[in-house]
Amino acid sequence: GSLKLLLPLGLFAFLLWNVDPNDYYVFWQQPKRWGLLILAQLVALLAFTLSFLRWGLLVRAFDIPFTSRECLRLGFLGHLLNFISFGSVGGDLFKAVLVARDKPQRRPEAVASVLVDRAIGLLGLILLAWLSIEFFGQSPLPPFLSGLRTVAGGLTIVAIVSLLLAIYAGAWFDRLVDHFERIPVVGESLVRMARAVRMLRARSWVVPSMLIMSLAVQGMLSVSVYLISHGIYVSAPNMREHMMVVPPAMAAGALPIAPGGLGIQEGALAGMFSLLAALPDGFSGMLVATVYRLVTIAIAGVGVVFYAASHGREFQFMGSSLRSPATTHDQIG
Repeated sequence: GSLKLLLPLGLFAFLLWNVDPNDYYVFWQQPKRWGLLILAQLVALLAFTLSFLRWGLLVRAFDIPFTSRECLRLGFLGHLLNFISFGSVGGDLFKAVLVARDKPQRRPEAVASVLVDRAIGLLGLILLAWLSIEFFGQSPLPPFLSGLRTVAGGLTIVAIVSLLLAIYAGAWFDRLVDHFERIPVVGESLVRMARAVRMLRARSWVVPSMLIMSLAVQGMLSVSVYLISHGIYVSAPNMREHMMVVPPAMAAGALPIAPGGLGIQEGALAGMFSLLAALPDGFSGMLVATVYRLVTIAIAGVGVVFYAASHGREFQFMGSSLRSPATTHDQIG
């Protein structure tokens, strides 16, 4: 039992150890307002909790019995796994496999819930990035931000049209989907996942609700970064400037390049802060980004608690499933 607990605790310790020691030193040297830093942690925790409940809303929309407690347990455990996988996809795989285990008759729908939730989450992030630059951007915009606004706006339009098409298109789309059934091994599963998405036509409130929740999640994370900035520095960028900087940087951190966005997000935040016209003297966007990373690691600690409460059963099942040569087809087919 104690050995099982050492695994997530060791991972948690590794994540903390992996932070540059100089960042810790600089952080402790700064005069801090601990009340704001604690509030930043609470706001971020609330944001992640809302994101997990958003996924649970979609799972239930696919007629899969799923309690809020199950949703939060798998959500926090998945968040913990995000830090040891590339591009924050390990947690998604974990959630899909575990829901598929508990609801074997609804495996394709379980996988579809994870994929659609990730898509809507990214759509909300890109939409907020575009809105932030559009309404909070300084005038004139730096060329990079101007180009980013154009790209984010274009991606938002394409994503919304594609999502609406996948859900609300007529019978011709169903006939098109049926052709995927001919694909060897995974064809039947792909068709069932597509049909699961089509179920949202009868629940027109689900997608708008999820998009609003996604915007709220990203907005709260931006507020968390703002609180961190003002918890570390006496003079820091204002809320408008944070809204211009943080959502686009978060979008960069969502790229499937580094485990949990490690390194990518920090560099993006530091780079975006450097574009501000009047950055206060001594302000380090990299230090703020590092402290935000510590905040998200602390939230991963909630996953350690859920792991201990379940005696590691979820991770054991995950490991045995991934070792099975028939895993892919069995879990989604």
